[in-house]
Amino acid sequence: MNSYIHLDNNTITKPSKKTIKAMMPYLEDKWGLPTSPYKMGQDLIVDLKGLYKKIYNFLGAKEEDTILFTSSGSEAINQVIWSTYLQIALKTGKNQFITSNVDEAAIILGLSRLEQLDCVVKTTKVNEQGYVTAKEVIEAMTPRTALVSLSWGNGLTGVIQPIAEIADICKERGVLLHIDATHVLGKLYFELEDIEADFISFSGETLHAPKGCGGLYIKNGIKVLPLIVGGNDQAHLRAGALDIPNLSALAQACEELQEARDFITTEISRLRTYFEKEIEKRLANAKVLFKTHNRLPNISVISFEGIINESLLFYLNQKKINATIGGGNFQQLAILLKAYHFDDAIAHSSVSFSLSKDTTAEEIDAAIEIIVECVNHLNKISTTIR
Repeated sequence: MNSYIHLDNNTITKPSKKTIKAMMPYLEDKWGLPTSPYKMGQDLIVDLKGLYKKIYNFLGAKEEDTILFTSSGSEAINQVIWSTYLQIALKTGKNQFITSNVDEAAIILGLSRLEQLDCVVKTTKVNEQGYVTAKEVIEAMTPRTALVSLSWGNGLTGVIQPIAEIADICKERGVLLHIDATHVLGKLYFELEDIEADFISFSGETLHAPKGCGGLYIKNGIKVLPLIVGGNDQAHLRAGALDIPNLSALAQACEELQEARDFITTEISRLRTYFEKEIEKRLANAKVLFKTHNRLPNISVISFEGIINESLLFYLNQKKINATIGGGNFQQLAILLKAYHFDDAIAHSSVSFSLSKDTTAEEIDAAIEIIVECVNHLNKISTTIR
């Protein structure tokens, strides 16, 4: 096998050919700045309107809402957190922030910095079914709660949180709501009116756009302060020359994912189900987790009883299969699974696989054969050691 079979698409996706092509005019010919007073810069303003329109359409945002282009979802998340601190916590004394124990690094670490600034961070636990419930959020809230910040869909487990219920609670109590939608975009049908989130962040590298792009949706009427200061770019909300090549790529990726959403929610989901059934059928010690949960259509977490997940990942890597056990932008999968109430044995024997719109049946068949081979090899080693 000459190329990798990439089953870690919630960490990184391959940029599509069209997204790469969309960048080129802004690297070769249209390389000006839209804030410049001369024609080369001003001509870009028309292009920008078209690019932003694709992103607005993808999210279902209204014209009066704001979409801020960022370098990553992490930057967008930190802008929400820092802006809320400066505008609300410092000025009003509402210094409590809420997240969950299954959230991703940018939210958890971003909020932890505020604890050094005399803020209180309340981390809610998921229930036995793995969900952050409205009841838990209500119990965590106080009159001093400024912001609830949650990931809509978990990038390792695929579990989708009941954001609409939590949004209703936040709206009733006058608390700002931020959700990171990186892993649900293009994989879940929703209407922004049903969510009522004040902020929605997302990363481009999991949407088949290049690394180095992301975005922040800001609901109409919500004020946000810049994280990066120094100029009047993006209506004074983010200083620095606008990265139009990456913005163009992100817009193209959004358009492509909007067109592929039916395919992802049906065919890729079917391929995921086939993958899971074959693994469980051929490996007695394999168990698919979260099958009964409301989960994303492209993610599969499988426990291989008696196998250390790091060992399996090593062998899969040798065979050019990309999968993950967390780290980086994510918590470690084992830590997450224990937060979801799985025991240590399952937590440390599980691997997360995530498909993309480009994953083929041939790749899945090849991956199944390799996974079975690697697990059987490790089973023999484990038996010998015992």
